[in-house]
Amino acid sequence: MPFDGKGYFTRVHNWEDDRINDIEIVTDHHDEEDDNFAEGLNECLLRDGRVPMKDNFDAGNFQIKNLRDATLDEDAVNFGQLKNQINVLKEALLANVNNGLKVGDVKISLQAANHDNWLLCNGQEISRADYPDLFKAIGINFGAGNGTTTFNVPNYQGKFLRGLGGNSAADFYTKQAEGLPNITGGTENASFSNVGEGSGCIITEGSGSYVAGAGGIGSKYARFRIDASKSSSIYGASSHVTPENYAVNYFIKAKAEV
Repeated sequence: MPFDGKGYFTRVHNWEDDRINDIEIVTDHHDEEDDNFAEGLNECLLRDGRVPMKDNFDAGNFQIKNLRDATLDEDAVNFGQLKNQINVLKEALLANVNNGLKVGDVKISLQAANHDNWLLCNGQEISRADYPDLFKAIGINFGAGNGTTTFNVPNYQGKFLRGLGGNSAADFYTKQAEGLPNITGGTENASFSNVGEGSGCIITEGSGSYVAGAGGIGSKYARFRIDASKSSSIYGASSHVTPENYAVNYFIKAKAEV
């Protein structure tokens, strides 16, 4: 039964039928059929690997079982080794990312609660013994906790974070109050002064008098007031300074990875 290079039989030959039919089976002659049979076997993958394949191996969608761990660069790798290597690479990648983040770093996240050594910056009180590195980094600057065994993380709820320096707060721990430049305006004191039409953030109102031509008395506005919303709708849209925004959570790294 000759084989092709992928281990398939190329013709069907029943040696038992030859025996029953008294067809002599000989092994000491050299002909094309024997050559084909020998060549076919030499192209098959033997269990002990003594005969190399001459073509790609086709397992016919069957599994190759009990493949030992590879030890040489040329060896096939089994599934268990592959899974282990993937886990090693994942751990190495995670460690590399985490090692780049230091205790005291702050991140923005859509996570809702403490996770993976990251604590929500909501002013929560935590143990000085449990988080010694974070306590060393920020101390009691955001709150002394119970004064002996605990301390507080920053509370950034409802706050915007800003780069230190320039006209920011003096340090990391001081909250800078909100504010806007003042808007001022006024008129000179004068009898029978014509206030005139208002523009921009100036609103004129009331009844007043002024000296008209040839000594006559005219009627015009008596006073004015300032309303900044008349010059821009951003003024008066809120009771405090509110840039357009979305809400996120801030977290502080509280422990190094182990």
